[in-house]
Amino acid sequence: MAVEKGRIAWLDAAKGIAIAIVVASHSIGGEWFYPFSCFVMPMFFVSAGYSLNLQKWKDRKLEFFISRAKKILIPFFLIELCFFPIWVVRSFFMPPVGTKLPPLEAFFGIFDGNCANLPIIALWFLPCFFLAENIFLLIFRDRPTEPNLRDILTALILSVIGYVIGSFKHIFWGLDIALFVQGYMIVGRFLRAVDFQKLSGIFCILLPIILITLQVYVNQSFDMASRSYGENPVLAYISGIFECILVMRLMQIFVQKNEEFLAEMGRRSMAIYLLHPFVQIIISDILLLTVVNGDYGTLFYIWQAGVPILIFGIIIPIYISRNYSKKPFIRYLGL
Repeated sequence: MAVEKGRIAWLDAAKGIAIAIVVASHSIGGEWFYPFSCFVMPMFFVSAGYSLNLQKWKDRKLEFFISRAKKILIPFFLIELCFFPIWVVRSFFMPPVGTKLPPLEAFFGIFDGNCANLPIIALWFLPCFFLAENIFLLIFRDRPTEPNLRDILTALILSVIGYVIGSFKHIFWGLDIALFVQGYMIVGRFLRAVDFQKLSGIFCILLPIILITLQVYVNQSFDMASRSYGENPVLAYISGIFECILVMRLMQIFVQKNEEFLAEMGRRSMAIYLLHPFVQIIISDILLLTVVNGDYGTLFYIWQAGVPILIFGIIIPIYISRNYSKKPFIRYLGL
């Protein structure tokens, strides 16, 4: 296991793959995303379950709550609230990006935290992730090592509850999703406990490929933000777990050092997630004002536009994180 300064290179690289696909899915339209849709968001929850130090925090839950609020919630509110007036002004001059809600609804949507109500809809993940981690710590704090059958059943029951609730109502801060992903997090915990590197290729490569193929054929796309899990949500859930396992195993094979770019992307995934919408908006605005006729929907399906947005949406946040993360204000964004 390649570890440097508390980091696991291959796990960071798996998150790097996930965040790159997130940026690509926001930049390039088309059906290419279907095979990856069950992987991108679950990967962050599996990773959290794998890396969360329950032994360290089990008797310091309030301290954990505060520390994660500083790292996750403050950046969420700062960016959404700072961008809101820009979003309002832009609406007078440019086609709307993301939500088309009236300004007042979008403003209060920031405190609701669900994607359809946000000026920057991509950031719905942050309050949901905050809740998911705290729920996991609260329930499984006494299981710092291998989860037992009761823990696994508890996590799956919470996932079912979250799925049922989300089918009827999208709860504030994605609480229903935070419950839904507890199964992913307990899988991450299990993989760490059983020494993931020793699991067989059949379990980590062959079975995931079969499940991913079935998932694409049966369900096609899986969209956690909109609580859309396809015709067979059980298959989607299971294939998502095994797609995470597949990517983690591949990264174990190919990524050994923290200096490798995929690992760097994973370590800076927060910066990429927070800043790539701004890169996307700036480039899109420039293209729409100069060489491209149409609106953002049109631009979304022009790969010559989407690819540069993808590349710069990753490179620019990494550059800012590397060089300016200690600067005032930027420091509070957790970059």
